[in-house]
Amino acid sequence: MAYLTKSNSLKIISRIDLKNKDSLSGEIYGKSIYFFSNYEKNNLLGLKELLKDPENFIKEYYVPVEATDNLKYVYEGGKPSYHSKPDCELLNSSYKNFEIPEQLREKGKDEVIKFRNWFKGNQYLLDDPDAFVARLKIAFGIIINPKTIDFENSDVEVKENLNLNELENKINLLISNVDQYYNNANEEQKEIIRRYQRLTFLANPKYEIKDNNTRFKDEVIKEFLKQYDVHFKKPITNLLIEYYRVKHNPNLKFEGHLLEQLGFRPCRSCHQENIGIGVNKPVIEINTDDLPF
Repeated sequence: MAYLTKSNSLKIISRIDLKNKDSLSGEIYGKSIYFFSNYEKNNLLGLKELLKDPENFIKEYYVPVEATDNLKYVYEGGKPSYHSKPDCELLNSSYKNFEIPEQLREKGKDEVIKFRNWFKGNQYLLDDPDAFVARLKIAFGIIINPKTIDFENSDVEVKENLNLNELENKINLLISNVDQYYNNANEEQKEIIRRYQRLTFLANPKYEIKDNNTRFKDEVIKEFLKQYDVHFKKPITNLLIEYYRVKHNPNLKFEGHLLEQLGFRPCRSCHQENIGIGVNKPVIEINTDDLPF
């Protein structure tokens, strides 16, 4: 038996074959949730299917995808790990990664690789921000706040240990809050909600709002969608993900051979302990995945 982190279970969903989206049947929740796009619904349905029946998920929806390096993070492009022990220290640790400064990404791949190598040798200096900044300036001629590159993937986790009934109560309350927010909104806000509530990805600066024939400027719509996403859609998404886990696969247990089909590799720390090597010297391993969503 093998185990996944929550963030890595989400990573699998990015590999759903959306050509088969029509075969993803069912509802994402017992109550109607009307503000998700079809893409968002399919991701949630795919995750539910993965947790309920991994073999059928692989057969019907999964498309092998080569790990890609988007040159955005220090640790990127490698295969994610699965764990053979539910108490593995790495299984229960926070996902942590570091963004490449934009000034360096603009210079191309060679500069990104140079920074990655430098960072791995100087990462310990993050505990001494002044020393980190000074050494970074010497090496690359830039000055940045170290916190701006420190990224911890916590927004996909529900920190409380909730049972199904408690999760349902929280989800139902948020759905009710969304309805109440709309009812109390002014006409301008209602207009944006009606037209764009399923398109909150447009809040991302890289996307253009096309055919905007509303009375509002693009930047006004983007800021509203950002807040709508943060306060409503993301919290409900995270609770639904936790709901599926608790209901269908509380410990995120899978057969190891299935996870290898999904592009995972055995955790080095678990593997070494299983073969009796390095028991007293666990390997420090950092997840190299991108964000799950």
